[in-house]
Parts: sequence; structure tokens; C-alpha cells
Amino acid sequence: MQLNYFPIEFEFEKYQLNAEPYSHERLGELRALHNNTHSFFRNGDLIYISNKDDNTGTAIGSLAERSIFGNSQITASLIKHLFFRTFKERFQQHTPVDFYPFRFFSGQQRDDIIFDFLPDNLKNRIGYKKLIEVQLRLTEIENKKQFGFLINIKRNWIFDKTCAELHSENYNLIGAEVLHAETLPGLTNILAPNEDFIGEILSISGTKAKINTNEGEKEYDLGELFIRKTKRSIGNYLAFAISQEKSDEILRLIENKRSDIYDTKKLYSEINSIAKALFTENGNPVLFQNKDGFCFTVKSSPLTVYNSIEIKPPTFIFDPAATKTTNSFPDNGLNNFGPYDSNIFDIKSPNVLCVCNKTIRGNFTQFLSNLRDGLPQSRYFQKGLQKKYDLHSVSFNIKEIQSNTLEQYLKAITDDDDSKPHLAIIEIPENFKQYSDQTNPYYQIKAKLLALEIPIQFITTRIINNYNEYILNSIALQIYAKLGGTPWVLPTQRSVDRELVIGIGHSWLRKNQYTGSESNRVVGITTFLSSDGQYLLGDKVKDVSYENYFDELLKSLKQSIDRLSSEQGWNDDETVRLIFHIFKPIKNTEFDVITQLIKDISQYRIKFAFVTIGNIHPTTLFDINQPGIGSYGSTVKKGEYIPVRGSNVFLDSETCIVQMLGASELKTSKHGMSKPIQIKILTPQGNYNNTEINDMLFYDLTYITQQIFSFTYLSWRSFLPGEEPATMKYSNLISRLLGKMRNVQGWDPDTLKYGLKRKKWFL
Repeated sequence: MQLNYFPIEFEFEKYQLNAEPYSHERLGELRALHNNTHSFFRNGDLIYISNKDDNTGTAIGSLAERSIFGNSQITASLIKHLFFRTFKERFQQHTPVDFYPFRFFSGQQRDDIIFDFLPDNLKNRIGYKKLIEVQLRLTEIENKKQFGFLINIKRNWIFDKTCAELHSENYNLIGAEVLHAETLPGLTNILAPNEDFIGEILSISGTKAKINTNEGEKEYDLGELFIRKTKRSIGNYLAFAISQEKSDEILRLIENKRSDIYDTKKLYSEINSIAKALFTENGNPVLFQNKDGFCFTVKSSPLTVYNSIEIKPPTFIFDPAATKTTNSFPDNGLNNFGPYDSNIFDIKSPNVLCVCNKTIRGNFTQFLSNLRDGLPQSRYFQKGLQKKYDLHSVSFNIKEIQSNTLEQYLKAITDDDDSKPHLAIIEIPENFKQYSDQTNPYYQIKAKLLALEIPIQFITTRIINNYNEYILNSIALQIYAKLGGTPWVLPTQRSVDRELVIGIGHSWLRKNQYTGSESNRVVGITTFLSSDGQYLLGDKVKDVSYENYFDELLKSLKQSIDRLSSEQGWNDDETVRLIFHIFKPIKNTEFDVITQLIKDISQYRIKFAFVTIGNIHPTTLFDINQPGIGSYGSTVKKGEYIPVRGSNVFLDSETCIVQMLGASELKTSKHGMSKPIQIKILTPQGNYNNTEINDMLFYDLTYITQQIFSFTYLSWRSFLPGEEPATMKYSNLISRLLGKMRNVQGWDPDTLKYGLKRKKWFL
């Protein structure tokens, strides 16, 4: 396998550069006087100086000796500055978009997808171009420390017509969302202007526009404003400038090209071509150097890597004694053994409220019959929901509605019989997706039923009229989980330590996306799973100001752990391991919370790890020996150059990347590049001073990586493994739903704290 990572080579271990004591005023003064020839950056209490082009012998600061890896932050800053200045010397026609990550647009005409479809007066003023991104990383792969550059390719809109130009063309700018562009002092033609999304135009008077911003109404010069570079904004302008038909054609062209743009084999080739252009000249390595003797070259071929550990798919267990197992697909185990908790599941005869439009009652009742009893000739769903999940009976209480209006749905729900249903199956039309979150009946129906502690299974009319065994199989799995069932579990890691795996999610509450939008309120979500993957409970941390988030998260965690420790019979002085899965941490807040939590539950010996899991990172894996596999119903192969699921590389002792979707898991050849997820064990950042915490941290990256991989088989939304573990999947689903239901009148999310706490209502 290969990474999109190009190693940096040095011929020395130590180097010299000048430095002097830091002050904000002195740093500004040095940059004002010498920015054309020198780079200046702060590290700690010193300003470091790199002389790139000054031959006059001007001495600034005093000489200091540093080590390549012993002073890695200083080394990294030197590399970035030298790379930037060398790029500017070699490619003077390019103006980088950002210093770091270093980004620039391709200057090749062929890399602008829409160039040939625009009239001459718009060519190179509007475009959809290749954006190249270069990031520096220090790695320790196979115990070898090295710096290297990661290269990635994206596609972004360019639009360099100011609002002054658009106004002179009589384009209607009222209501347009706009960016304010500002060139930073001394960076004209060195870096592209900094752009802030400030708001929308309210009115125009002469050369000034009045903008509705988060700081109130403000005036800006039209020459400093640009419309926001979105598909909608640019599509509207193109419709004005060249016709609606032509605009639609251009937008369709981009959409149709998407699978080709992100084809893995093509990306691999493009990344290697860019590396050769950046790191070689006339076939020889480019020497990046300054006048102080610091220099390096970069390999133009990507780093070859091998699996760091053998990751194995889990065994699936279907009874508490672990005698009924399968090593293949969990669906086979369900067909052969029934669900894991069959003997203790307490809703053996669920009563289901079913609501449909009167015009499709025939198809709806046929759908319900096949869902309950199965399809006799099918391969995966012969038994149906009732027999496959060992239920005694499934009763459907069908209510017809005259039209698909909110009033009709709510009437059907509230007119139900005295007996409270265990679940609701609601048929909704496809066009509900076109409504805003505030007016969408989907969320209002969901809010009403959840307030009654009734989980919901929505089914679109399209599926009612056109389902198959795969769809029925997935729906039955979701229904059983929403009723509170556990279809299967995983083997527990044998250990004398007790263990909980806890997903922590949070989302900021913002009024809008404009610069300066207050986001000082936060909502947290916690989900608790046992080490064998059983969903124990979920809890919502109520919406609070950021200042109070610490206390609320601590309170939520403590209450949940108190409840679980009592249920599971924890003994005093037992070692308890808490593995926290976090999508994005809030500074060091979570570390502070856990330190306090451990003090509050001092009767146990706590070990813990904070692990971030996500695909927002720059590292990509390629397997040039993967020829691709046949795609069902197509002659085109899928997954070429994509490593198999489970391929992995430890980038250092705390960071691993794992390929979660290999060629076999991709749905079609149009799926495009599948990035690995990054697993990172977090340690406190910055000047965090808490020595108590060091002995409590759990650092076993191999154990954590295998566990996360196993937990991707537990979403219970489908039988196929996912890209993220159930802990994060659940937290993200809950956060997303609660965010969209926030504006539903009368909705109280605290409802979820009681009857639905242990049910997977969010699937």
C-alpha cells in the first residue's frame, strides 16, 4: 500500500538558526522591515528567524542550535516557511489561497471542468477548478521518525467578479449572501485575500451596500464584496448572465463528472504528478534551503506502508452463553438462532400503530403482511419480523388518513385506542424532504410520538410501492432495535478490568453561519455501550451556555455511571476502564470533566482513554495492486486502487488510520474515493497542567483500534458494517435529529430521558 505522503530528507540531525526574545511589538517590527527576505515565527518565548534571500550579511538575533526531531515544532515551522518561499520563487504565476494548509488552484485549463462551456467573457472569472492542498506531518511509522508532505486534491468554485461589477451589470444583489475580502498588510500578490462570510445584502446606495450581519447592519464598499461561492449563488448568477438553461447544463455537468473527478486511480496519478512538479525540477530533487544552512529535499514518490496490525472481523454472538455464534454475516446467525436477547426480551407481542394514506391502503397492508410474515421465496427474509426475531405475534392497528397533512397524521395518532402502541409505522410521501426543518411534518410527527415515548419507523410511499427482501430485512432489524431488542453482541475482551465504551457528541447552537455568530450554547449527547457492544443507555446533556457545559456533562456522566455500576454490581476498588469516543473535543474540557468524575467516584480505580474518530483528516491509502471488483448489474469495476477493509497504518503511537470501506463495501463504481477513518488517542493539549491525570490514561492503540473496528458492525440500521463505530453513529444520529427538531413547537427533548433512554429510537 502507499500513502499520499512524500517523505522529507535531511542530511543532518542538528541545525543552527538565529533567535531573539519574543514580544508582539518586536515581531511586528521585524516583519515590517525584513519580510521580503526573512521569515519570522514565534515558539515559546523566542522569535526564530530564517534568512531565505538576504545576502547583505545583516545579523538579526543570536545563533541557536536546535535538533530536527528534538525541536520538532521549530523544525516544522522552518519547513513550512521554506516551502512557501521556494514555491513563490518557482511558480510566480500562482497566488496561494492559504499559507497553512498550503493551498493553491491549478493553472491548467484542463483542470477547470466548465471552462469550455462558458462564454469568453466569463472564462477564468468563473470556474470549477482543481484545488491542491499540501500539509506537513511528523510521523513515526514502523518506529522511524520522519517529516513528510501530504498532498490532496479537491474541486472548488472560483468567482472573482466583485459585487461592484455585478451591480454595474444590473444583477440583483438584494438578499445575496456575501463575503468580505481583505488583503492582509504586506501580502498583496503573496496570499489571496482573506474572505469572511459576513451576511446578506439589505440595500445598495451608490457604491455602498448595507449588510445584515451578526453585529447589526453595517456598510461595506461593493468593491470589497463577493457573492458566496456556492452552487446556488453561482447558479443564479449564471442564469442571469447566460440563461437558466445553460446554467442548469453547467451544474449538471459538474454533478455528472463527480465520479470521474474522485476516481481513486485517477487521484493517485494526479497526486503523483503534483508531487513531481513540486519536489523535482528537470528530473532532480528541488533543494529547499535558506542562507543559514537549513535545507531539505522531498521524495517525489509516495511512502510505501504495510498493515501495522492484523484487524479481524468479529464473531457475532446470539445467546448469553456464547454457544450460538457465527463468524460470517450476522444475518445468518439471526436466521439460525434468533436474536441474542430472545429469552429475556419483554415485548414479545408488540402492538404497532400504522398510519397510511387511504389511496395506498392495499399496497400498505401487503407491505405490512410481508414485513411480519416474510417472503417465502427470498434468500434473506423468508421468516419475516415475527419468526426471525422470535416474537409471539405482531399486531397492526391501521389508521387511514384522507391527505398527507400534519393535522391528519396527528389526528390518527391522538385518536388511537386506549392501549399505548409499542411502535408506530408511518407512511409519508417523498416530497416531505423538500420542506424546511421548521415546517416539515416528518419532524413534527416524530416529536409528537417521541413525546408519547413511542419509537417511530417512517416508510416513504415509494418504498411501500417498490420494496424487496433487502429493504424488508433492514426495516425489521431497525424495528427490533427500536423496540429495545439486542439482535447480536460481540465477544468481550477477556480482562480483569470492567469496561464501558462511551460516545460523547456535542453540537454548537448558532443563529447562522455568518462571521461573528454567537455559538456560546452547546448541547451534549452521551451513549453508553458495554464492551460486547450492548447498548446500555443514552443521555442528552441539556442545552446550556458553554460556561455551564462542564458541570452538565459531569452531572450526566456521573448519573449514568452510578446507574450502570448499580445494575452491573460493581465492587469497590475494582479497576474500571472508560473508553470515550469523541467526534471533536472542546479544548481540554473533557479532560477536566473526567478528572472531576474520577474524584467523585473514588471507590473505583479508573483508567480512561479519549479517542477521536473521524474522516476529516488529510491521509489517504492507496493499493495499486487492487484491480477492482465487479459491480452488481454493471460491467464497470468498482474500488480500483482502494485497499481492502481493515487495512491500517499506525502513523505514530497515538494515531492510526483504518480503511473502513474497501472495494467490496462500495455500492457502485460511482462511489469514488473512500477515505480511511483516523483514530487518535488524545492527550491534554497546550500548557495543560494536571499531573493527576497521567497515571489514569489508557494508551493501548492496538486494543482500541480493534475494538472500534468491531463496533462498526453494530449500527443495527443495516446488516452491513459502517464507517464509524456505533458509539459515534448513535451520538451523531441523536445530535442531528435533536438539532432539526429544535424548532418544533412544543417539543421537549427531556422526554428522551425516561421511557426511550434504553431504546434505539434514533435509528
